[in-house]
Amino acid sequence: MRIAQALRRLALFSAFAAASATLAAAQEAPAPSLEPAGENVWIHKSYAVIEPWGPVLSQGLVVRTEAGVTLVDTAWNDADTEALLALIEDALGEKPSLAVLTHAHADKMGGSGALEKAVIASLAHALSNADAPVRGLAPARRGEPAAPGEALSAPEIPDDLVVFYPGPGHARDNIVVYHRPSKVLFGGCLIRPADASSLGNTADADIANWANAVRAVAARFPEAETVIPSHGSAGGRALFDHTIALAETAANEQ
Repeated sequence: MRIAQALRRLALFSAFAAASATLAAAQEAPAPSLEPAGENVWIHKSYAVIEPWGPVLSQGLVVRTEAGVTLVDTAWNDADTEALLALIEDALGEKPSLAVLTHAHADKMGGSGALEKAVIASLAHALSNADAPVRGLAPARRGEPAAPGEALSAPEIPDDLVVFYPGPGHARDNIVVYHRPSKVLFGGCLIRPADASSLGNTADADIANWANAVRAVAARFPEAETVIPSHGSAGGRALFDHTIALAETAANEQ
């Protein structure tokens, strides 16, 4: 009897340990990765474990131009950004010479310290550089001002890229990046994926202006074919309409 009870206790303990290990593995953030998004364009993916959701995906771009490789947004932190930079160098044969950071949240600028360590020039809207220290983030090396509806102008920006400020939406400083040759638009956190039923994180949002900001992007880039959000699958121009509808609903509920 005692042996049988001991065996049952051992079996229960083993099952509990296995379940705990499975849960821990499920909560572990996957390593950064790259996937093709067009000619000379890749999506980079990184994760942060955020309770109660577990690993949360954030995406950015890697673009190869005649001027070199441009990184759009870092990973969530310096360690994962260092891993991402190594992955890019292995895959493309060179590290980025420029990083464009689309707003001052950790999923976009959390690896700014790794950029400085790797001696990579970084660029953001001037508002991002103002907000970054308040949020515990390192600012970009260069903060460029731009009024709503204007493109950022800086000599570091390759001719193939347009860095555009549509006005406040997800955050007051959100910018988007368009790659002319591939017709790929990175909308960052301003654009929501097709399966999103809400605007997501609105802690720093201008909900009243969000729809107008998306309209400004759609009007500025009528030729854009592939639209990539920060937190979900890429799509077409329908993502503009989807995000506008979500933003208008949220604005009406305020």
